[in-house]
Amino acid sequence: MSRDPAAGCHRRDWIRAALGGALTLASLNTRARPQPVPLAVGDNVNRRFVLPLLELIAEAAGIQWRIEWLPFTRVLLLAEQGRALGFGMTRTPARERVFGFSDPLFVNHIWCVARRERGLRVERLEDLDGLSVCLGRGVSLGAAFDEARAQQRFQVEAGGVDLQARSRMLMAGRCDVLLTSHRSPDPWLIERRLRHEMGLGPALEVLPKPLLADPVHMAVGLGSPLTGLLPQINKALVMRRRALRALVESDR
Repeated sequence: MSRDPAAGCHRRDWIRAALGGALTLASLNTRARPQPVPLAVGDNVNRRFVLPLLELIAEAAGIQWRIEWLPFTRVLLLAEQGRALGFGMTRTPARERVFGFSDPLFVNHIWCVARRERGLRVERLEDLDGLSVCLGRGVSLGAAFDEARAQQRFQVEAGGVDLQARSRMLMAGRCDVLLTSHRSPDPWLIERRLRHEMGLGPALEVLPKPLLADPVHMAVGLGSPLTGLLPQINKALVMRRRALRALVESDR
């Protein structure tokens, strides 16, 4: 049987057109795909909590994160320069002149841990005056704490960023109290970690009242195009309110 050359040409033209259309569609889809959003996060955060939190926000906001794990001083710098959103920032009047803030992600509570035998009662920042404090290197616990620290109202003994390392420092008498942060207002979650995960038993106690409680935000320099994402993030926080609350109240 002879083949029709014209039919072969038409078939090849149809295939080329179909492939061209598919490639054009793929190119359009690639161009339409949103670029990852740069997000600077402190390298000492609890990633078992923070990563699911960020996933919930990204899913609801329709964005993808490009996370950089950095010392908190670098987080502040990149956010101020507008090169990335900064995670874990508290609001102060000075910062509000420089940064745009999201709505609160959660509330961070600062807890004091002491040797039970000392019988210390630290309920306010002023109660740290004259004491020595075990604190992770490079850790910031908010503007009020940083200001008191700059005034040298208490002595800081810098140690590891993890709770276990600072607990050992406290047990060895290298400081009067250690400070640790947790989003839960329940001191038992911290004490349970000390007892069950670190085997410290009743030797240490978490004092019953948090020293400080500060809402935590994402923030970026006011001149940055990334400020345009803040309303989108705020909407995602509303959309995922229940899931976020459950995550905050979990023991991650």
